[in-house]
Amino acid sequence: MTQNTSPADAPLPKRRGPRFQISLTLMMLLMIVFAVISAGLFYASNVPVIRDEISVLLYGKSAGAGEDVGRVAHRIFIMFTFTSPLLLACVLSLVLSALRWLDNRGPK
Repeated sequence: MTQNTSPADAPLPKRRGPRFQISLTLMMLLMIVFAVISAGLFYASNVPVIRDEISVLLYGKSAGAGEDVGRVAHRIFIMFTFTSPLLLACVLSLVLSALRWLDNRGPK
């Protein structure tokens, strides 16, 4: 005895989720974030007080003579560290808003 099966009764193939992809916008955003972080770390490596703190953290002893050198650079680094995420978010938001505005003005 043969069985009549219609295409509606056939089992559906298992669907896979979409493959993970990174858009160019996300890649550029990540590059900007990592560039800002790298710039901050590079600047920190040139600040004597920060170098002294890292030396104490890693080696347990201070490399400096305990003098109060580099306080202005230290303050600039701290302000850069606290304000750079906010400034970066503002700049990226403005850029994306400008791109959306330009896209809406395009040919209709």
